[in-house]
Amino acid sequence: MPFVKRNSDGQIVAITQSLEVGGDCLPVDHPELLGFLASSGISDAENLKGLEMLSSDLKMIRVIEDVIDILISKNLIIFSDLPLAVQEKLLLQKGRRERLFGAGVDIIGREDGIL
Repeated sequence: MPFVKRNSDGQIVAITQSLEVGGDCLPVDHPELLGFLASSGISDAENLKGLEMLSSDLKMIRVIEDVIDILISKNLIIFSDLPLAVQEKLLLQKGRRERLFGAGVDIIGREDGIL
């Protein structure tokens, strides 16, 4: 999820890759974030379709991460058998997600682990 910086009126003024003082995190499909992007020169229909596709892709990546976690938990694949670059990216994302939302949150945000 992208991090946003806000001005004193609470309006988004920048999107960042890391959480900074006074910033917060928004889902990629949040209307406020999409509105900011649209007002930043991404205003024609093709670019908005691109934003929708990006949002869809990011959600699909989350699905794939959860599928990998399930396969590992059922011992159908071994984490160390994955390419090193994949291991690093999965661990980095899992760490970020746990810092932001706590451990145990699945793809739909519930903590009971049931899809």
